[in-house]
Amino acid sequence: MSKRKATRKEKQSASANKYAAQPAAAPAKAKVKTRAKKAAAVSAPARELTYGPEFYKWVGGGFLLVIIGMLLMTGGEMPDPNVWDESIIYSFRRITLAPIIILGGLGVVTYAIFKK
Repeated sequence: MSKRKATRKEKQSASANKYAAQPAAAPAKAKVKTRAKKAAAVSAPARELTYGPEFYKWVGGGFLLVIIGMLLMTGGEMPDPNVWDESIIYSFRRITLAPIIILGGLGVVTYAIFKK
């Protein structure tokens, strides 16, 4: 008796015969689900939000202050292009008040972020 190695073709045909000899499995019964069960199965588990509604109120208020500050900086057009009037461009509203309100708005947003 001689022992010899099986060739690749013999191994492939042996594995094909192994699967061919098994009987086909019966199809599984389909489960009937109601719409509610399907929706529950499909929906993801509920997660708690990182920030609540109070956070968004603070952030919205901060952004509103920034926008108000930007609007206070607008303007400054000279009525007569031949005349320079420093009080129009360098007014208290544009140089002092508007930047303070913008920084206040940024401070409110920062407070809202760190409040959590």
